[in-house]
Amino acid sequence: MQISWPQRRPLTPTLKTKMNHIDFSEDRIRLADLTIRQVTKADLPGLEWEGEYWKFRAMFADLYRSNLLGRTLLWVIAAPGGELIGQAFVMLKSGERDAANGKDRAYVFAFRVKSAWQNRGIGSYLMQFVEDDLRQRGFRYVTLNVAKDNLAALRLYKRLGYQVTGSRPGIWSYRDPDGVVHHVNEPAWRMLKNLEGDG
Repeated sequence: MQISWPQRRPLTPTLKTKMNHIDFSEDRIRLADLTIRQVTKADLPGLEWEGEYWKFRAMFADLYRSNLLGRTLLWVIAAPGGELIGQAFVMLKSGERDAANGKDRAYVFAFRVKSAWQNRGIGSYLMQFVEDDLRQRGFRYVTLNVAKDNLAALRLYKRLGYQVTGSRPGIWSYRDPDGVVHHVNEPAWRMLKNLEGDG
């Protein structure tokens, strides 16, 4: 499957916020106004977030193919105008069985909300959706890794009921669209949540 992207778009302007609503052009947005849905092929360029994640273009295409085969779940959350403002990618089965075993344990391996939309409850809203979906699919546990230096994400996951269960070296690599291989060393905490104790 050949997947093509348009050229990178310029960065979008920063949004202003008022109370727990997002305010732009005098429109206020409630969490219920946001749409959570699975990624479509047409969404792939939007996953790059105006070039910020351009380096993961090939990975996004591979993940989309994996999603079509039922190995992963790729969720996005969109603002009323259609802008993709958050992503949650879930592996249902992994070679690392303590992460995802295809039966009762799933692994959230990518979870992000655009910086202009953070601290508005959107991350918690998206994670609750993902957990509810996994619970309906029969999964009892959710695992994730969080970079040890990402204290804000660590606080969020703890607030959502995740507990640190161990440490991971966080060594991985990816090939960017120019063919350059990048090696990442991102020590991480492994976290776990029991979905049966929640809900």
